[in-house]
Amino acid sequence: MKKRLLGSVTAVLLAAASLAGCGTQNAASSQPATEQSVSTEAAAEQAASGQTSYDPAAFDAKGETMKPEENSAIDITGCDTFTQIVEKLDDGMGYANTTIWDTEVLLVSSGTYEWEPGTEAAIDAEIFYYNDDVPTYLATVTAGGTAYPLSVKDGYLYVGGNHFITKYLIDSGSLVEVEEGYYEYDEAGEEIGYYRTCNSQFEDYDEATAKSNVEGLFNELEEADVIAFQTVGAVTPVEGSLPQYEYPGPELFYSVLYQYLTDELSKNYDAAQVSIPCPVIVAEDDSDKSDIRVYGNFWILNYNLDGDTLECVSGGSYPGCVHIKQTDDGYEVTSMDVVADGSDFTESAKKIFGDHYDAFMKDGEDEKTRDALRAQIIANYAAANNLDIKAYQDEGWDPVTLPEENIDSFYSALN
Repeated sequence: MKKRLLGSVTAVLLAAASLAGCGTQNAASSQPATEQSVSTEAAAEQAASGQTSYDPAAFDAKGETMKPEENSAIDITGCDTFTQIVEKLDDGMGYANTTIWDTEVLLVSSGTYEWEPGTEAAIDAEIFYYNDDVPTYLATVTAGGTAYPLSVKDGYLYVGGNHFITKYLIDSGSLVEVEEGYYEYDEAGEEIGYYRTCNSQFEDYDEATAKSNVEGLFNELEEADVIAFQTVGAVTPVEGSLPQYEYPGPELFYSVLYQYLTDELSKNYDAAQVSIPCPVIVAEDDSDKSDIRVYGNFWILNYNLDGDTLECVSGGSYPGCVHIKQTDDGYEVTSMDVVADGSDFTESAKKIFGDHYDAFMKDGEDEKTRDALRAQIIANYAAANNLDIKAYQDEGWDPVTLPEENIDSFYSALN
């Protein structure tokens, strides 16, 4: 891989079913198949040597599998080609063609993000392949965050996270977990490695060998090629595009909120070098974890860089309420209620904000509050990306000098 990102934001936004455990997934199911365990002398030798263990002769990919409990989220009825599947995708989703082992596949992600200039990556994908010349759903894979984009090397698919990694291939219409490793930590904080293959079990490996093999998998991942995805409906970036905005604070909750605003609201405008959100939050209600409500005036501003000044070329405000659900994996934005324009504004705002209406009118509509927040968010964006940006400017107005960055103290106060 070319680089690692510090943030791990998109994992929550890109909703997909993750795989756990060592086994297979058949063409009709996203559930693990029954393990094909072989505790043999060969497995013992592999445990000692740390060799990659896939042996088609020892592994029966056509063995008994579990009944499918989950199918593709995409209706591919009537699709005769991968291209026809792509034509059904919603804007913002991503797709890529690649080969896993000797099988040509189509990967469809719920969203993409910029890995490096000119390369869009993804951390989740539904996998489709041709079964008797008919596009068929195989399985869904999900990585642990944006620092671990889906990658391939020597025909293997790598899916990783901070503390886990799995190496896959496709054989006889099954997704095979060739190798799997993860880390746990004891009470003293010492790292313990666990490793197995599709033809062996965790207990076949002593602690030192397991840890060494897991480290080897992560080293392979570092050398793998990030899969380049195409984003559906994406506008070609303007020349000289800046790094995409990523929330630089430590709170996963706000990472999800900011990413949602950036992805969804920027779609309403022509492409610019960077889109930066500015949420003026007036109230939050987390009494119901399945429907956490964030009330505010949510701005998206789009900029092009001229010298050391970000010039605003478009943008707008979306006052309303963002609904967020807490899950076992983190947080997920489920919907957004936006106040109506024109003569319906007041009635709509009172309905959406309820008891928070007065706070919205006082703070959410206050220009000084918004401008101070806007300048600080831009300053922190510039610092996080090592950009020499000193000001922002709206058309027809003087440039506004940016304050010093304060990433370590600013974001925790947003709630």
